[in-house]
Amino acid sequence: LSILCVLMATTLFLDGLYAQDRSFGATFSYAGNGIDYVRYTDSRHFAQYQMRIETVGLFWSGNGKAGISASAIWNTVFASIESRNGNNILFFAGPGITAGYSEDIKYSSGLIFGLKGRVGAECRFPRGITISLSISPMLGGHFIRKDGMINMHLYKYGLCYGLMPEAGIRYNF
Repeated sequence: LSILCVLMATTLFLDGLYAQDRSFGATFSYAGNGIDYVRYTDSRHFAQYQMRIETVGLFWSGNGKAGISASAIWNTVFASIESRNGNNILFFAGPGITAGYSEDIKYSSGLIFGLKGRVGAECRFPRGITISLSISPMLGGHFIRKDGMINMHLYKYGLCYGLMPEAGIRYNF
């Protein structure tokens, strides 16, 4: 019990140290829109958790259905620039995983699962607002049930439309 109390106290202390390094917001792109939670573990690394509505099928075919996905991405800042007025521009990249349920080119809705990458830049303003621009391609499988069998193929929407820019805005707290 005492070990558990020490672990909880340490976690609360560390949360206090990084209180300004969490943010919540939204991302917007042609391929889908989502909500993001970002947590910095130190000045060079941050985890991003995202829930998305996949809308590319609606735009591509005109009669498609929206899908949903969840992602977790571990990003590393590889360069940063600080301006005289306190703005920070960070350049980052990182790997992650994603899973969801969506349509694909010439296929009906099915489960998606795969590896997701992210490359981009973000500008952190002193007033607690962060804006970002990134791309997030995905290499994964699309599993559909057809004629009593489960078929898997490459998830083409993840590769094609993951290369389209994604703009985001978040509030740091």
